[in-house]
Amino acid sequence: MDVLGIVLLLVVLALIAVVVAVVVMVLQRRKRDQGLAERARTVDPLGPGPLTSDPRNLKPGDIVRLSGEPGDWVVRGTLALDEDGFRWKEHLLDASGIEGEKRHWLSVEDDEGGIELALWDRIPGSDLTPDSAEVAHEGVAFRRDERGRARYSSVGTTGAAESGEMEYVDYLPTGGGSARLGFERFSSSGTWEVSTGRLVALESLTILHS
Repeated sequence: MDVLGIVLLLVVLALIAVVVAVVVMVLQRRKRDQGLAERARTVDPLGPGPLTSDPRNLKPGDIVRLSGEPGDWVVRGTLALDEDGFRWKEHLLDASGIEGEKRHWLSVEDDEGGIELALWDRIPGSDLTPDSAEVAHEGVAFRRDERGRARYSSVGTTGAAESGEMEYVDYLPTGGGSARLGFERFSSSGTWEVSTGRLVALESLTILHS
Protein backbone atom coordinates (compact mmCIF):
# COMPACT_ATOMS: atom_id res chain seq x y z
CA MET A 1 0.00 0.00 0.00
CA ASP A 2 1.44 3.33 -1.02
CA VAL A 3 1.67 6.34 1.26
CA LEU A 4 -1.54 7.90 -0.09
CA GLY A 5 -3.49 4.76 0.70
CA ILE A 6 -2.16 4.70 4.25
CA VAL A 7 -3.14 8.36 4.76
CA LEU A 8 -6.67 7.71 3.46
CA LEU A 9 -7.02 4.70 5.75
CA LEU A 10 -5.95 6.75 8.75
CA VAL A 11 -8.44 9.49 7.85
CA VAL A 12 -11.26 6.94 7.56
CA LEU A 13 -10.33 5.39 10.90
CA ALA A 14 -10.25 8.82 12.50
CA LEU A 15 -13.70 9.67 11.12
CA ILE A 16 -15.05 6.37 12.41
CA ALA A 17 -13.63 7.11 15.85
CA VAL A 18 -15.26 10.56 15.86
CA VAL A 19 -18.63 9.10 14.84
CA VAL A 20 -18.42 6.43 17.55
CA ALA A 21 -17.57 9.07 20.18
CA VAL A 22 -20.51 11.23 19.13
CA VAL A 23 -22.90 8.26 19.23
CA VAL A 24 -21.69 7.27 22.70
CA MET A 25 -22.13 10.85 23.97
CA VAL A 26 -25.66 11.08 22.56
CA LEU A 27 -26.64 7.75 24.12
CA GLN A 28 -25.21 8.78 27.50
CA ARG A 29 -27.09 12.10 27.42
CA ARG A 30 -30.34 10.35 26.46
CA LYS A 31 -29.89 7.87 29.31
CA ARG A 32 -29.26 10.71 31.75
CA ASP A 33 -32.38 12.60 30.58
CA GLN A 34 -34.45 9.44 30.90
CA GLY A 35 -33.16 9.00 34.44
CA LEU A 36 -34.11 12.56 35.38
CA ALA A 37 -37.56 12.09 33.89
CA GLU A 38 -38.01 8.86 35.86
CA ARG A 39 -36.96 10.63 39.07
CA ALA A 40 -39.53 13.34 38.39
CA ARG A 41 -42.23 10.70 38.04
CA THR A 42 -41.18 8.87 41.20
CA VAL A 43 -40.47 11.88 43.44
CA ASP A 44 -40.84 11.25 47.17
CA PRO A 45 -44.52 12.05 47.88
CA LEU A 46 -43.65 13.36 51.35
CA GLY A 47 -40.88 15.63 50.11
CA PRO A 48 -41.40 19.38 49.71
CA GLY A 49 -41.73 20.93 46.31
CA PRO A 50 -44.26 22.43 43.93
CA LEU A 51 -45.29 19.03 42.53
CA THR A 52 -46.29 17.52 45.86
CA SER A 53 -46.64 20.35 48.38
CA ASP A 54 -48.78 23.00 46.72
CA PRO A 55 -51.42 24.14 49.27
CA ARG A 56 -53.43 25.71 46.45
CA ASN A 57 -54.28 22.17 45.31
CA LEU A 58 -55.39 20.82 48.70
CA LYS A 59 -58.58 18.75 48.71
CA PRO A 60 -60.39 16.36 51.05
CA GLY A 61 -58.37 13.21 51.63
CA ASP A 62 -54.96 14.89 51.39
CA ILE A 63 -52.49 14.61 54.28
CA VAL A 64 -50.77 17.62 55.84
CA ARG A 65 -47.81 17.55 58.19
CA LEU A 66 -47.27 20.69 60.26
CA SER A 67 -43.83 21.67 61.49
CA GLY A 68 -43.71 21.48 65.27
CA GLU A 69 -46.94 19.45 65.58
CA PRO A 70 -46.83 15.63 65.69
CA GLY A 71 -48.90 13.34 63.53
CA ASP A 72 -50.66 13.53 60.20
CA TRP A 73 -53.54 15.94 59.63
CA VAL A 74 -56.22 14.76 57.21
CA VAL A 75 -58.13 17.29 55.13
CA ARG A 76 -61.70 16.43 56.13
CA GLY A 77 -63.41 19.13 54.09
CA THR A 78 -62.87 22.28 52.06
CA LEU A 79 -64.72 25.58 51.74
CA ALA A 80 -64.13 27.46 48.47
CA LEU A 81 -65.05 31.12 48.84
CA ASP A 82 -65.58 33.85 46.27
CA GLU A 83 -66.05 37.53 47.04
CA ASP A 84 -66.59 39.43 43.78
CA GLY A 85 -63.87 37.44 42.02
CA PHE A 86 -61.43 37.26 44.92
CA ARG A 87 -61.14 33.59 45.85
CA TRP A 88 -59.65 31.71 48.76
CA LYS A 89 -60.09 28.35 50.48
CA GLU A 90 -60.43 27.08 54.01
CA HIS A 91 -59.57 23.47 54.82
CA LEU A 92 -60.58 21.52 57.91
CA LEU A 93 -57.53 19.58 59.17
CA ASP A 94 -58.25 16.71 61.54
CA ALA A 95 -55.81 14.66 63.63
CA SER A 96 -58.33 13.46 66.20
CA GLY A 97 -57.69 10.09 67.79
CA ILE A 98 -57.46 8.35 71.12
CA GLU A 99 -55.99 11.52 72.62
CA GLY A 100 -59.14 13.45 71.79
CA GLU A 101 -60.26 15.99 69.21
CA LYS A 102 -57.49 17.86 67.37
CA ARG A 103 -58.57 20.19 64.59
CA HIS A 104 -57.30 23.24 62.76
CA TRP A 105 -58.62 25.26 59.87
CA LEU A 106 -56.04 26.18 57.23
CA SER A 107 -56.84 29.23 55.09
CA VAL A 108 -55.08 29.59 51.75
CA GLU A 109 -55.13 32.94 49.96
CA ASP A 110 -53.31 33.45 46.67
CA ASP A 111 -53.04 37.02 45.42
CA GLU A 112 -50.46 39.32 43.85
CA GLY A 113 -48.42 39.32 47.04
CA GLY A 114 -48.05 35.53 47.00
CA ILE A 115 -49.61 32.76 49.05
CA GLU A 116 -50.78 33.62 52.58
CA LEU A 117 -51.34 30.66 54.88
CA ALA A 118 -52.91 30.82 58.32
CA LEU A 119 -53.86 28.19 60.88
CA TRP A 120 -57.06 28.84 62.81
CA ASP A 121 -58.55 27.38 65.99
CA ARG A 122 -62.19 27.86 66.89
CA ILE A 123 -63.01 29.41 70.28
CA PRO A 124 -66.06 27.49 71.55
CA GLY A 125 -68.64 29.46 73.52
CA SER A 126 -66.98 32.83 72.92
CA ASP A 127 -69.10 35.93 73.58
CA LEU A 128 -66.90 38.12 71.35
CA THR A 129 -68.67 39.95 68.53
CA PRO A 130 -67.30 42.04 65.64
CA ASP A 131 -69.43 45.06 66.47
CA SER A 132 -66.50 47.22 67.55
CA ALA A 133 -63.55 48.57 65.59
CA GLU A 134 -61.27 47.12 68.28
CA VAL A 135 -61.63 44.01 70.41
CA ALA A 136 -59.38 42.25 72.91
CA HIS A 137 -58.75 38.56 73.42
CA GLU A 138 -56.44 37.03 76.03
CA GLY A 139 -54.71 40.35 76.61
CA VAL A 140 -54.10 41.11 72.92
CA ALA A 141 -55.76 44.12 71.28
CA PHE A 142 -57.04 43.68 67.73
CA ARG A 143 -58.30 46.22 65.21
CA ARG A 144 -60.82 45.50 62.47
CA ASP A 145 -59.13 44.99 59.10
CA GLU A 146 -61.74 43.59 56.69
CA ARG A 147 -65.44 42.88 56.63
CA GLY A 148 -67.39 41.35 53.76
CA ARG A 149 -69.64 38.68 52.30
CA ALA A 150 -68.68 35.79 50.05
CA ARG A 151 -70.35 32.96 48.22
CA TYR A 152 -69.10 29.53 49.22
CA SER A 153 -69.25 25.91 48.18
CA SER A 154 -68.47 23.04 50.51
CA VAL A 155 -67.03 19.58 49.84
CA GLY A 156 -66.32 16.91 52.39
CA THR A 157 -66.99 17.56 56.07
CA THR A 158 -67.10 21.27 56.95
CA GLY A 159 -70.25 21.72 59.03
CA ALA A 160 -71.62 24.11 56.40
CA ALA A 161 -74.28 23.60 53.75
CA GLU A 162 -73.28 22.48 50.27
CA SER A 163 -73.37 26.11 49.09
CA GLY A 164 -74.56 29.50 50.23
CA GLU A 165 -73.40 32.90 51.42
CA MET A 166 -71.30 33.70 54.46
CA GLU A 167 -70.17 36.84 56.27
CA TYR A 168 -66.72 37.39 57.72
CA VAL A 169 -64.81 39.97 59.76
CA ASP A 170 -61.03 39.86 60.18
CA TYR A 171 -58.98 41.58 62.86
CA LEU A 172 -55.23 42.24 63.06
CA PRO A 173 -53.21 42.87 66.25
CA THR A 174 -52.76 46.57 66.92
CA GLY A 175 -49.12 45.99 67.83
CA GLY A 176 -48.34 44.01 64.68
CA GLY A 177 -47.38 40.36 64.41
CA SER A 178 -48.69 37.14 62.92
CA ALA A 179 -51.68 36.69 65.25
CA ARG A 180 -55.15 36.93 63.76
CA LEU A 181 -58.72 37.03 65.04
CA GLY A 182 -61.58 36.04 62.75
CA PHE A 183 -65.39 35.95 62.81
CA GLU A 184 -67.57 33.96 60.41
CA ARG A 185 -71.25 33.16 60.15
CA PHE A 186 -73.08 31.24 57.50
CA SER A 187 -76.54 32.76 57.88
CA SER A 188 -77.74 36.25 58.75
CA SER A 189 -79.54 34.91 61.81
CA GLY A 190 -76.74 32.59 62.89
CA THR A 191 -74.22 33.11 65.64
CA TRP A 192 -70.65 34.20 64.97
CA GLU A 193 -67.96 31.52 64.89
CA VAL A 194 -64.85 33.04 66.49
CA SER A 195 -61.33 31.81 65.76
CA THR A 196 -57.80 32.77 66.65
CA GLY A 197 -55.23 32.39 63.91
CA ARG A 198 -51.55 32.71 63.13
CA LEU A 199 -49.68 33.05 59.88
CA VAL A 200 -47.52 30.06 58.91
CA ALA A 201 -44.73 29.71 56.37
CA LEU A 202 -45.13 27.58 53.27
CA GLU A 203 -42.00 25.65 54.30
CA SER A 204 -43.69 24.56 57.54
CA LEU A 205 -46.16 22.38 55.60
CA THR A 206 -45.51 19.01 54.02
CA ILE A 207 -48.37 17.77 51.86
CA LEU A 208 -49.20 14.35 50.49
CA HIS A 209 -51.85 14.70 47.81
CA SER A 210 -54.22 11.74 47.55
